[in-house]
Amino acid sequence: MLDHTGRYRTRYEDTLRALGHYLDQHRFTRIAVIETPEGFLVKGYIAASGRDEELFAVAPETLLFTDEDLRQLLEEAYRRRGTGTGNSSSTQ
Repeated sequence: MLDHTGRYRTRYEDTLRALGHYLDQHRFTRIAVIETPEGFLVKGYIAASGRDEELFAVAPETLLFTDEDLRQLLEEAYRRRGTGTGNSSSTQ
C-alpha cells in the first residue's frame, strides 16, 4: 500500500499503529490480524460494559480493512500526530 503522497510504500509500523488505535477506540479484545491481498482481516471480540463495570459482555466481530480503509485510518493518524513540533492537540 502506498502512503498518503502516493509515492512511497507505507511502513507496517504506521499501518499497524493506526489499526491498533481503531481497535482500541472500538474496545476490541482477543484480536487476530491477518494480512490478505485486499488488506487486513481482523477477527476479535468487542467488549461492551455490563451492569457492573467489572463485568464485560463480548460480541464476536470480523472486519476487513481494505487499502482505502487503511489509507483513511493513516490520514487520521497523521492528523492526530500533528506536525511533530510538540504542540499537537489530540483529543482522546
